[in-house]
Amino acid sequence: MNTESSSREPRIIARQLALGFGSVSLVAILMSLALLWVNSDVSSLVSGMRHDEDSIRQGLELATAVRQESVQIGRSLIDPTDAQIKEYEELRAEVRGRIQRLAADVPADEKWRLQVLGEKTQQMHDVFLNAALPAARDGRSADLRAAHTEISKYSAEASAQADALARAVEGEMVHAHMLATDTTNLGLAIGVLGIALILLLSIGFTMRLRDRLLNPLLKLTDAARRLGGGEFDFKVGEVGEGELLELARAFDRMSEELARRESSLVHNERMAAIGQLAAGVAHELNNPIGIIRGYLKTMVPDGDIETLREELAILDEEAAQCQLIAEDLLSYARASEPQRESVSMSELLTETARRFEESAAALGHKVQVDADDNRLAIDGPRIRQVLLNLLGNAAHASPEDATIRLRGIVVDGGYAIEVQDKGAGVVDAEKERIFEPFFSKRRGGSGLGLSVVLGIVKSHGGTIEVVDAIDGGACLVVFLPDGGTHA
Repeated sequence: MNTESSSREPRIIARQLALGFGSVSLVAILMSLALLWVNSDVSSLVSGMRHDEDSIRQGLELATAVRQESVQIGRSLIDPTDAQIKEYEELRAEVRGRIQRLAADVPADEKWRLQVLGEKTQQMHDVFLNAALPAARDGRSADLRAAHTEISKYSAEASAQADALARAVEGEMVHAHMLATDTTNLGLAIGVLGIALILLLSIGFTMRLRDRLLNPLLKLTDAARRLGGGEFDFKVGEVGEGELLELARAFDRMSEELARRESSLVHNERMAAIGQLAAGVAHELNNPIGIIRGYLKTMVPDGDIETLREELAILDEEAAQCQLIAEDLLSYARASEPQRESVSMSELLTETARRFEESAAALGHKVQVDADDNRLAIDGPRIRQVLLNLLGNAAHASPEDATIRLRGIVVDGGYAIEVQDKGAGVVDAEKERIFEPFFSKRRGGSGLGLSVVLGIVKSHGGTIEVVDAIDGGACLVVFLPDGGTHA
């Protein structure tokens, strides 16, 4: 699928995420708005209840004032002095004031009680001033009893209306309290319902994400891990939908491209290796073959016997050089697992030094051996080959009559072998290159000796490096781990 078609791929995952988060957010917003409305309504009802409390208090005080007015009438009739009459007038003014203040808080269907209350208190006042008070002052007992009975009647009716008004105001408060309770319960129900709905939506959204998003992502993660491990033939297939499906297809296209490039790279590397090997072999064989051909062209059958003998010896020497190159090349190509056995390192180094001194490769040099005794699980013949090669290189690098130093040291985790010459040393730029195939600065060398040494040491799980000797020359240090494995 090309880029243009990919850009038109429906964004299913994006829509699902937007729908899921949007649903949860919408429910949360609606629940918050509903709770705000409930809170506002409850606050309004509570404020009304506080006002109703004041109205209830005023209703009770009005009922009390009406009764006190009736009591004060009785006192004034018993003792009709100016002081008693004045106190009565004050109570009457208080009752009238309380009626006026309560008028604003009384329910509309109860306002008639205020009117009746006002009439009854006015009738009490009229009977008191026009009949009862004159009879009390004149000592007319019969008229006084009749007037007092009438006042008591009006007082009872006024008190009944005052009590009814107090109960009506209290009923308003009870109703407001019930409304506040119902609204609070409604708010709790909205909160519980909203939370339950959010939980259900979240669980459903999570389950859907797991099926539509998380499971495909796990498969893609496994595919990336396997792809990183080099399994370029692994295919993800049709995984997920929308963006994830497109990503899975991109994975498959990438694995195909990586497989193709790996195949091309391996082919190019093989061809480059073959070319490098062929060039190295051709370069190394070209010199002795050129010498052989040159001598063959100048040799004649009837020539001087001594001259022919010298020329044949040269030809044999150059042919032997070609054979040495071939043997080094075979040793380099036939690297194999070492055949391990327990070997005494001090005996191996001492015996190898003795054999080397008796061979022509020593060029008359002596080897000073200083070896710690230790047994190591190694391939003895292969390590002897390593030491003979290093001693040979040290002999060629050292001046005549110089002593080559061979040391064996027990170190933490294994054994270190040092071969030190008395030559000019190795420059830093060549300390890594001397182990490359066909790299040699010695005339007549194949350039494979140290490459073979490196392969044998690595097969033992060891390392080899070149360091500068303290007293001049180069020192090659081989480290062999105790029971090391192939590197």
